[in-house]
Amino acid sequence: MSTQILIKSQAETERLKTAGEYQHLSQEKNGAVQVTTNIRRELKKAFPGVKFSVTKRSCNTVTVKWTDGVTEERVKTITDKYRDSYFDGMQDLSVSCCSSFNAVYGGVGFVFTERKYSDKMKEMAINAFRNKFGSAFQNEDITLARFNTGELWRVGNDFFPTGGVQARINRMLSEME
Repeated sequence: MSTQILIKSQAETERLKTAGEYQHLSQEKNGAVQVTTNIRRELKKAFPGVKFSVTKRSCNTVTVKWTDGVTEERVKTITDKYRDSYFDGMQDLSVSCCSSFNAVYGGVGFVFTERKYSDKMKEMAINAFRNKFGSAFQNEDITLARFNTGELWRVGNDFFPTGGVQARINRMLSEME
């Protein structure tokens, strides 16, 4: 049985080397540098209007940052396939989960994503919040300034018990494009 799995894995690796959807990616074996190059290329192709910063933090860690643009969930559909290991806290060790994709296009243990929001996008989320929940918060001053200082964590905890209005607006931001 393990011989059949090995043969299938080798066949998949060979298929990936010539796969049309990945022809723009590097197959040079140089660790995190290869991964940053390939993630940058994939993000640029998938989301041409968004500027991403893709950096190598260590030999096993890559960070992807951007402002506004697409959701973190959509970015992770690209970046997650570059993870080739994970940390198992029960055993206190790193466990390899290298795929055929990683064998061809590279992999690292950690790919972090960080989406930031401009004040313009925050205002859009605040306005969407007001439209949806405004009647429940007529006596509250829900503003960008209060959001930016974190004051809205204390507002509306009876309505939104985990983080108040601040958390709800953050959730709305994370879902916006």
